[in-house]
Amino acid sequence: MNSEIRSLHMLRYSGIGIVLIALLWGGGELAAAAIYGGYAEPAVAVAVQSAASDGGPADIVLFVGRFHPLLVHLPIGFLLLAFLFELFGRSERYRDLGGAVSFSLLAGGLSAIGAAGTGYFLSMDGGYGEEALSIHMWLGIAVTLFSFAAFVLRRWYYKNRNLKNVYTALLVAMVLCLMGAGHYGGSLTHGSGYLVQYMPEPLRTVTGLPPRQERGIPKIENLDSARVFKDVIHPILDTRCVSCHNPEKKKGELLLTTYEKLMEGGESGPPLKAGSADSSDLVHRLLLPEAADDHMPPEGKRQLTSDQVDLISWWIDEGAPMDLAISEMQVPEGISEALKKLTGEGRSYLAKTEVAKADTAIINNLQRRGIKISPIARETNFLQVKYPPDEDSVDLQALTPISEQVTWLDLAESKVRDKDLAPLADFTNLTRLNLERTAITDSAMTIVSTLEHLEYLNAYQTEVSDEGIQQLQKSTSLTSLYIWQTNVTAEGVDKLQEKLTELYIDTGWERDAAGAADSTLTKGQRSR
Repeated sequence: MNSEIRSLHMLRYSGIGIVLIALLWGGGELAAAAIYGGYAEPAVAVAVQSAASDGGPADIVLFVGRFHPLLVHLPIGFLLLAFLFELFGRSERYRDLGGAVSFSLLAGGLSAIGAAGTGYFLSMDGGYGEEALSIHMWLGIAVTLFSFAAFVLRRWYYKNRNLKNVYTALLVAMVLCLMGAGHYGGSLTHGSGYLVQYMPEPLRTVTGLPPRQERGIPKIENLDSARVFKDVIHPILDTRCVSCHNPEKKKGELLLTTYEKLMEGGESGPPLKAGSADSSDLVHRLLLPEAADDHMPPEGKRQLTSDQVDLISWWIDEGAPMDLAISEMQVPEGISEALKKLTGEGRSYLAKTEVAKADTAIINNLQRRGIKISPIARETNFLQVKYPPDEDSVDLQALTPISEQVTWLDLAESKVRDKDLAPLADFTNLTRLNLERTAITDSAMTIVSTLEHLEYLNAYQTEVSDEGIQQLQKSTSLTSLYIWQTNVTAEGVDKLQEKLTELYIDTGWERDAAGAADSTLTKGQRSR
């Protein structure tokens, strides 16, 4: 019995000590903010920054900071449980839950310290809006302080019932700050409008929010009067790039919200060189294989179409003008077709095609096997499929019940072999096929060449050679071909280009060791 009492006292005094340390830390931060204004720079920041030779944060700091998304969920779980245990534990029926409150508060407070520390280190990498970051940080500190204060007071209020109201107020304040910190953390990651983006209109009206603005690329009514940047380029950047390059989440210190900010550039300098798309970092990053570290948008994000990349490249080659109308520019035939699609005239194959909805039971069965299946966009029945790379074999026959709906097929890094591709003959609406880093050879190209609507083919790091790509000469739909690190030669590329003059071919022969320098780009797409 005495040992249990001693343990309780040790736990109580440990909690008091932690609270005092947290109060001193938080108080110091508040004092520094009051003296210097705005976002205070703690001594730890000076220490970790001085560890790096270039004045920025050391690699070990950024490495530790990357654990923030992992640790940040621990205090959320522990502290919400503490609140619920306390709430229900006050009833006679669930009284036993009260015994877990102190542990949950202490565990939540300790994990909150870890989350706050790693979060601060992560913020030193830059690219976040200062106001939202500052609010997120101070709410996180408040959660930490409130959790420890509630932990100590809970031990005391049983002896002093007058403290019960204070303790209850601390719990409520802790949960409110926790919700606020989570909201601002989500805004830093996904953008300020992420939470309410799909809120129903009646609820938006009740909460006083403006009507929802669709972020799709608007239809151009008159090409002759349309402005190239305002009506073509900016909508592409806004729907594909601005989510990571806005005032609240400024990756690489690059803003893409306005023409002026785009031309100003970021920490790597201007992203484009007016008059030369081939020398523009923006274009190089767009054209890198999706799995490459420097590819933009990052893997998993919605990618630009080949037409959109072509339009951006054309605009840069024409000098990247801001105010010119399309009618005042030189518009090659291929670009003219891409522009017509923005008016609804030259719509893509998928935009003009409708298919029935795939059987949900079949999709669920395939997903249980580890195959990822999802719609390519909202309000469409077309599907994208990614086969798991850890499967010993690839059975495309299993996908034939939904072959009509599958339009994007990703077999990258899978165990697919040439003979496994035979069922593709039934995939009549396939427009994108990713075979990068697989064991396929020229024999696979025999099957691929028969795909009537295939627009994009990635054969990066495969055994495909000149003989294989020549089989693609019969294709009437292919617009983009990626054959970096294959057995294809310059002679083979030239021969294919003579037949498919509008085809964009990325060979990657001149990419530098960093993976983002020049690549050998054939003239098909550039000269359109």
